[in-house]
Amino acid sequence: MFTTISKAGWLGRLQSFASVQEMRDSIFDRNPTVAPGHLKRLAILGAGAEGKRLAELCAKRGIEVVAVYDGNAGKRGLLVGACRVMPSDAIGSLDRTVPVVVASHRVLGAVDMLRGMGFIAVPFALLQVESPEIFPPHMFYAGFLEDLFGNRGRYADMAACLADDESRRVLNGVLGYRLTLDPVELRDIIDWDLYGSSGLLSFNDDEVYVDGGSYDGDSIRMFIDHAGGKFSRVLAFEPDPVTFQRLTDNFRHEPRVQAFNAGLHRKKATLRFENDGTRGAIFTDTGGVQIPVLGLDKVLGGERVSFIKMNIEGSELEALQGAEQAIRKWSPKLAISVYHRAGDLWQIPELVRSLNPDYCLYLRQHDGGVIETVLYACP
Repeated sequence: MFTTISKAGWLGRLQSFASVQEMRDSIFDRNPTVAPGHLKRLAILGAGAEGKRLAELCAKRGIEVVAVYDGNAGKRGLLVGACRVMPSDAIGSLDRTVPVVVASHRVLGAVDMLRGMGFIAVPFALLQVESPEIFPPHMFYAGFLEDLFGNRGRYADMAACLADDESRRVLNGVLGYRLTLDPVELRDIIDWDLYGSSGLLSFNDDEVYVDGGSYDGDSIRMFIDHAGGKFSRVLAFEPDPVTFQRLTDNFRHEPRVQAFNAGLHRKKATLRFENDGTRGAIFTDTGGVQIPVLGLDKVLGGERVSFIKMNIEGSELEALQGAEQAIRKWSPKLAISVYHRAGDLWQIPELVRSLNPDYCLYLRQHDGGVIETVLYACP
């Protein structure tokens, strides 16, 4: 299976590129309608932050936005650029020669729907990777092609160290998406059971769970459900003050859940935080709020941990370094997001193996876009 993927699949194709520009040209060739110089007008599906940013960039570049659509009834009628947001089901009346750009990180379902209706449909990510000088990339897509080209050998090494053929198949699909920005490459590898993942993780009745990036507690509820309600302790880390309040409200009657209004990082410090109240909230030098971060080893003080999940908006590498002692001593199960920055996909597995070479590493994809690519490490 690995040999077939390496020679015939996207990992093999990755090895064959002679330059980043050749990679970019291959995306141009697949999508001539939205290539630079050809894109004169478009419609936007998605009126969130990325949809608004796309509309602003189009206005600066003289690209006409003919319509903006969103399925959220609360956004209908809002002004995005020069357009009032219309309901998604109104898109059927749009001229089929107008390309539709899906301004979301979850794109497969929307692209399938639009193409089924006869539209040319692409993710906003494609424009960002194809023409970064025109459409500055979101953090998720910054340096996509440069990382792939510069670290081709690392990806081959990663494929070799994964523990099962399914993980190598997932890696192949993820690389296919990154090389084409066509979400169809992800369709056959999606496992919708986030943090359950087809039996990779099993739980005892005395689990000590560290939830890095708890948001309002949705991932804690998933853990409790998977554990059948039997566990010893949950340590929940959420840095955004508003979201942290919802987290504590949601678990105020559960004494086994201890919440920290802090992020996980290499060690105790204060970082700037972009306080936008969404899952896109990230650590950034220009953030308007200063928040504390903690090293997990310091918090645990040598005490046992059995499961660590991290979805912390690009700080996973530093947080793993801050948990080095616990990972070496207790070999906890790990579920670590590997999509926030381009190199996370290979750097995080490499770091985990260096911290504890006894782990078996698995890769799973849990959504139809760049998000929810998760590395599982099982002792």
